[in-house]
Amino acid sequence: MSRESLKSSAPETAMDPFEVEDDSYDTGKIYCANCIHCKLVPAPGNVTGQFYLRVRCDAGKWTKKLGGEKQYKYFTVTRRSIDCCDTYEPMGDAAEFISDLRKTLPIRDELYDKEE
Repeated sequence: MSRESLKSSAPETAMDPFEVEDDSYDTGKIYCANCIHCKLVPAPGNVTGQFYLRVRCDAGKWTKKLGGEKQYKYFTVTRRSIDCCDTYEPMGDAAEFISDLRKTLPIRDELYDKEE
């Protein structure tokens, strides 16, 4: 079997419109992190009293194929962008905000302890 036949027989996968391959700033994109609807929420960890940080779209624009709400890991929020969004409400200069956010975000998914 040739490589060409393997390529053509492989099923096409749907691309997530919010996925970005690199961390470069693109002036033609709308960055979800700079939108008033992008909210930081806790998600339960594996141990009681611990949680992860996730981001969600309060306007309901991030949905799974079966209709449920999609949440993304906090440290990836600067990679979420889209060409067009009818509910986008910027919170300020996107280039400056995204640049500052990238400097302060954790580099991996971190587990946090709830304060009593």
